[in-house]
Parts: sequence; structure tokens; C-alpha cells
Amino acid sequence: MLRKQSSLFQHINTLPNPECNPSLWEHRLRQRRPLSLNPFLRIVAGSGQEYTALDATLAIDPPSFGQEELQKDPSTNASSGEELVKSKPNHDVEWGEQIPSWLNLFYDLAWTATFSSLTSNNQFREPWDSISYIVFFIIAWWMWVSQVLYNVDFYSNDWFHLLFMFLQLLVFGALAATTRGFDISNYILHSPGSSELHVYDIMTIEPERYKAERLTKVSLQVITLVVALSRAFLLIQHLRVLIYAKLTSKGGPFPYWLLIVPVGLAISTGLMFGSFSITINRSGLEPYGAKIKYALWGVAILVEMVAHIARTQLEINQGVRLRSHGSIATRLCDITTIIIGEGINAIAGTFYAILQAPGFSGPTAAGVISCALIVFFLVYLYFEGAAPRRTVRRRAAWVMMHLPWMLSVILLLEGVKNQLLLSSFMNSAEQTLLKLVGIMSLEDMSAANMDQTMRPLLLQAGLSWEEQAKGLFALVNTTVVAGASEEATNAAQMEAYGVWILRLVLSTTVNLYLTFMDNGTISDENHLTIRKYQNDYNFTLEDYHAVMLNESMPQYGQILQGLVSSSMVNARYIMAMCGFTFLTLASLNLTQSWPRDRFQWASVFSRYAMGIVMMFLLLLNVGEIQHWAEWTDEGLAKRAGVFKWVEANWVIPTIAIAYGVQFVVDTALVYVAVWHSKGDISNRAH
Repeated sequence: MLRKQSSLFQHINTLPNPECNPSLWEHRLRQRRPLSLNPFLRIVAGSGQEYTALDATLAIDPPSFGQEELQKDPSTNASSGEELVKSKPNHDVEWGEQIPSWLNLFYDLAWTATFSSLTSNNQFREPWDSISYIVFFIIAWWMWVSQVLYNVDFYSNDWFHLLFMFLQLLVFGALAATTRGFDISNYILHSPGSSELHVYDIMTIEPERYKAERLTKVSLQVITLVVALSRAFLLIQHLRVLIYAKLTSKGGPFPYWLLIVPVGLAISTGLMFGSFSITINRSGLEPYGAKIKYALWGVAILVEMVAHIARTQLEINQGVRLRSHGSIATRLCDITTIIIGEGINAIAGTFYAILQAPGFSGPTAAGVISCALIVFFLVYLYFEGAAPRRTVRRRAAWVMMHLPWMLSVILLLEGVKNQLLLSSFMNSAEQTLLKLVGIMSLEDMSAANMDQTMRPLLLQAGLSWEEQAKGLFALVNTTVVAGASEEATNAAQMEAYGVWILRLVLSTTVNLYLTFMDNGTISDENHLTIRKYQNDYNFTLEDYHAVMLNESMPQYGQILQGLVSSSMVNARYIMAMCGFTFLTLASLNLTQSWPRDRFQWASVFSRYAMGIVMMFLLLLNVGEIQHWAEWTDEGLAKRAGVFKWVEANWVIPTIAIAYGVQFVVDTALVYVAVWHSKGDISNRAH
């Protein structure tokens, strides 16, 4: 019996056979890209087929705009037997060969790295931090949108587009590498590395400020250059489209509307390079020049937006026909998913700090669960709107509405992350300090029991009990005067012991703060105050006397206020971001599909209503006292309500409840609408 030969290598000498392996043949046809492929099809009268068999796989007849769906005008009278049917053109349908999904994903991830780098390095301590982030995000977002709008209409499977996609990836990589510390107030309100404006003089500048100046100048030069280059790259791609349109429409009408975006890009590119020229000159280091630089950015982006909005309203059917077409709605859904994923990653990063903290309190657990609910409901409310998820007719409005939506989502999730850190820090600090004060107040505890109790407690706060005990003995020895009376000696010992406890409390607080927050979030002024509290005996003694007098600690309170001030500012505006997400979600629903019945209207109105309600929570900022640290009952009563809200650990749960309520409302409306529709169908059947 002959042994059957192995088939593992039977095709090693087989020639390609398109008939036997059609899928492999088609795959190779796609991989055999030309250098440049015409994005248009020539419309030739009387010609049944324009292209060869190779191009035939790429040239798929597009559907007629506006014929895929007919929408009845609700204003017509159905009983009269006459219905006015409106056909609205849909410019967001897909046909032909689409851009590879891996290339879309790769491009999206590269773009995400730009603002992800800025998000991870931005502490959002001051309002200008948020403003700088918004400015950069708008620029980066528009770079992505303008390229995607081009790809949707004109992308073709050739080496030209792969090359320019690679160049755009280099642009995003350069932006991601240079956005750390991006601050638009540099050279306008202050010089880099300083809180004031200074004239740059190499002979008098300090080393630290020189380092900050150099880093800022190089970063701004790179940012302005690569942004200008990105506009130039996109302009080149659009000019290529014009050339092909001219060649394709030879002998027929030229689609002049294709000139709208290139003209806008030409203006924008000139303005962007003008901004770069200011940056590399000395005028860019002065307030006037810095303002002009950002003004040129704003005008350039505005010109591009107007050009693209005008262009997206027009059909491509004059003398030429597109080879393929994509959907911008699908791309925006993809990028929204990635952005929310970045928010999840940022929030998840806080869990490492929570695990290091001494204990896991109930409010912290509630905050973690609330964060999970917020993210889930955000995703659900976006993808499960009142209308079915499909291509959209109002393409320009849909694109532009995603700018406030994405920006509000990013700032909201960043705010949620900061509030989770603040809540965890305050609860950990409160638990640790209560244990510390409770142990110190025990008078009958032996030295051995004190060691066994204090050592593990201080280890949780990152302190050594032995070093702290040595510090107490050293403080007492330097305070007590030899030869003094017994009464004076006892008083000095009590004061030294009190100062030591206060310093121990401060060290514990600062170490716990650094467990949750970055060291860079502590201002230079607060660093000086902390060092003074730890080293200046008389400065700390003021707090000891205040504790004995009215149970207050003004110096410690000033330090603690400085530590949490940025997170408190974040709590002031987080409700605005939450409310804005509801408002943009409702607007997206209207843009996607105009409501067809009262239940769809109810969903939209409920989202608007929830957004307005959350905006009203900004009234918590109203109060006579606008700082957190207060020691008297009268002062605590006059504080703004936002501080009481933070102390009660209700910031994150309030946001989760708002999204949960909207989820319940939307779900209830769906069930009621289905029940009503089934009843109506049943009645008509009978």
C-alpha cells in the first residue's frame, strides 16, 4: 500500500491561479497599489464600462443621493389620501472600497497620543490649565477631522495616500512629544518658569528659568511648525484632487466647488506658517507677538471650518463621480470610543494610589463604583440614542457637534479622576489623623505599647517612628532651658510636645497627599510654607497656641488649603461639564435624526432638562466665604455649598445618579413606546 504524500508543501511550485483562488487574487490586487489612483470616475456617454478589469473591482456604482430613504412630512393630512414626500439627500453613505480598518485605527491611536500626552501631563490646577488644554484639543481635533473628511471623499488605495498618512503620523508623534507643559499664558501673563513677565537676558537669567525658557521656546517652535506642515500636507492632497478632477472632467463641466477647501487651506497654511515665523523671532517672546500667534491660529482654524462646512453641503455629481465614499459618522463613533477609553485608563490609574493608601473607606468604594457607572452610562447614552445608529444627513452639523461633546467628555472624566483622588486623600487623611490624635491623647500608655501602636500607623503614612521619636527628644532638649524652674520646664516640654505633634500631623498629611497626587501639584509658595512649618519652631508654635485657645490651626489650615485648592477648583466646574454632556447628547440626537414621535421628543427634552438641572448645581459656588479651610462654626456656615458637597463625598455619586436617572428615563420611554405601538397595531388588526 502506497503511503499518502504530505500536502504541506504541495503548492510550493504552483503558479498563481486566480480562478482557483479568487480571494487571494483580489487580496493581491488590493496590495498591488499604484503610485497614485484617480479618486474620480469619468462619466462617458454611451460607454458601458470605463475601466479595465483591474479597476473594476474598485469602481462600484454609487447609490443616488437621497434615494435610499424617503421621509414623510408629518404636516400632511393622511386622511386626505395625499402625502407630501420629501427626499433629503444623504451625503454620508458608504460605497466602493473603503480605507482599511487597521489604517483607520492606527491613525486614530496616533492622534489620541497627542492629547493623551497633554492630559497625562496637565495638572489642571488653574483655570489657564484648562484653557490651554481646550485650545490645543481644538487644534488637534480639527487636524483629525479635516483629514478624515478628506479620506471619506477622496481616499484611494495607492502609495500616495499611504505616504501622506505616514507623514501625518510623524506630525502627531512630534506633537505628543512636545505638548508637555503647553501653556498659552506663557509670554502673555508670565514668562516660563516664573509667575511674572521678565525680559529675556542671557546675562542675568537664572539656570532654572533658562531651562524653562529654552524648553518652552523649542516646544512652541515644534508645535507651530508641525501644525503648519499638517495643513500643507492636506493642501497637497486636495491639490492632487483638483488635478484629477480637471483631467477627469475634460470636455465637461469642471466641479468648481472642489476649490472651496483648497482655497481655505491655502489661507490657513499661510497663517500657520506666519505664526511659526513669529515663534522663531524675538517678537514671539513678547506679549504682543504671543497674542498675534494664537490669533493667527484661531483665524486659520475658523477659515478651514467654514470652508469644510460649505463643501460638505454639496454633492459630487458635476462632470465627475467619486470612485468610493465613506461615512464620517462611523469614524466619529470610533474616535469617541477611543476617547472614552482614554478616560477609563486615567481613572483606572488612580486605583494604584488607592491601594497604597491606609485603608479602603466606604466613601472611596462608593466613588470607585460611581466612576464605573458614569463611564458605562456615558457610552450607553451616546450609542443608544433616541434614533437608530446609522449614517447621518446633517454631516457638517454632526461633525461640529462632536467637538463640544468630546471636549466635555474628556474634561468630565479628568474631573472625575481628580475628585476620586481628592475624596480618597481626604478620607485617608481623616482616618489616619483621628487614629494619631486618639493614640496621643492616651495618658496611661506605656512606652512599649506606644512603639507597637505608632510604628505600623506611621509606616502606613510613609514615616519612621524611630526617626520621629528622635525628633521629639531633640526638640525637647533644644527647647528646655537648663536651670529653669520646674513650672517653666514643664511648660516648655508641653510646648515642644505640642509642636512635635503638629509637625507629625503635617508630615503625615503631606505624605498621604503625595500618595494620591503628583509632587508637581504643590506650589512653590506652599513648599516654602511646609518647610517653614517643619523647621521654624515659633511658626509652628503659633498653631499650638491657637489650638489651646480656640481649637484652630491657621498655619496648618493654610497649607492644607493650598494642597487641595486645585481639586476644589475642579469641583466647582465639574457640574458644568456633566451638564454640557447632556446638552450635547440631546443636540446630537436632533442632528442625527429629527424626532418622528412624542416619545423620541421626550427623550431629547429629558436630556436637555437633565443638562439644565446639572448646570443649576453651579449655584453651589455661591457663598460669602470662598475658601475651604475654616475653623469656626460661623465660618463653616458661611462657606460656599460646594465645599460641604465635597466634604460629604457626594460629587462623584451625584454625577452617577444623574446619568443613571437619564438611563432609566430613556429605557422607560422605549418600553412605553413599544407598548403603545403594539397596542396600536393590535387595534388596527382587529
